[in-house]
Amino acid sequence: MAVDQAGSAAAPSPALPSPDPHASIPLRGRYAGHLHLDETITPVLRTDVDVAAYVRRGSARLEVDTAQLTAEAPLAEDVRLVLGVLQRLESSALAESRAMLATSTGNEARITAFLATWMVDRFWQSRALRDLLTGDHPTDRPAPFHRPGVAQALRRLHVDRLQPLLSPLWTGLGGEAVPAGHMARMAIQEASLQAALEILSRQVTGEARRVLEVVVERHQAAVDFFTAEAIARVTRSRRESALARLVLSLGSPLEAGGVPDPDLSAALAVLGGSARDRAALHRARYEITRLLPGPDLPDPHLGSLPRSEV
Repeated sequence: MAVDQAGSAAAPSPALPSPDPHASIPLRGRYAGHLHLDETITPVLRTDVDVAAYVRRGSARLEVDTAQLTAEAPLAEDVRLVLGVLQRLESSALAESRAMLATSTGNEARITAFLATWMVDRFWQSRALRDLLTGDHPTDRPAPFHRPGVAQALRRLHVDRLQPLLSPLWTGLGGEAVPAGHMARMAIQEASLQAALEILSRQVTGEARRVLEVVVERHQAAVDFFTAEAIARVTRSRRESALARLVLSLGSPLEAGGVPDPDLSAALAVLGGSARDRAALHRARYEITRLLPGPDLPDPHLGSLPRSEV
């Protein structure tokens, strides 16, 4: 208690009222309801995809009846070649996520929450395709039919040694627009994988067809998420759409972890055998590229296939 100069007790000072923390919340416009946002900070993007439900769903191994596979006719050589390419593309999730999480994309909570389950999904999907080729073997891996060339070796060196060093620079230049490029790349990769697996499932029978149809269905959640994220970002700002175009021009989503597969061209020739199938492969990319500024942005690996209506 305070005491005045005369020695008598002084009345306590009235407490100052606490400031209203909500007084500065914008009530109208783009930032309505956000306390600490202004024009310098991009609001958190929330699409209609239920990420929490996807995470709760979990993931588990996709069983393959290898005994039934052995009893059936062996897979044709061209089918095995395509399966090997798709299996290696499925198994590239860790490399793809490393490229994303080392940049500002790793600051997006919804994306990182999705990726945590998505990487497990892709692992089991790649394992199911591997089981179709090697059986339930703990270490066997399907080897490419063609030897990697100098271009593949140099690209592997870049991805393993230089890309981690360039990620901070990439984040500094791109900032909050970087996730738009990553989401566009993954939307095309997931849609392309799903389309390729569906095409291949029509070329096989029995247990192989059943497994491929299951993997096709399992891809739908990732197609929905990455496509929704990519479209929402590239349509909300020109900067994000321009950066998405830059990312797609630097490397094809069909290259597993940024490294082209030595069998990729041969696999696409098998997959693109009909106009219907070529259209499906082109459409997987066009869903995103149609929204980007500038002329059409074709995939270099699809360039050898006749152009079909999308």
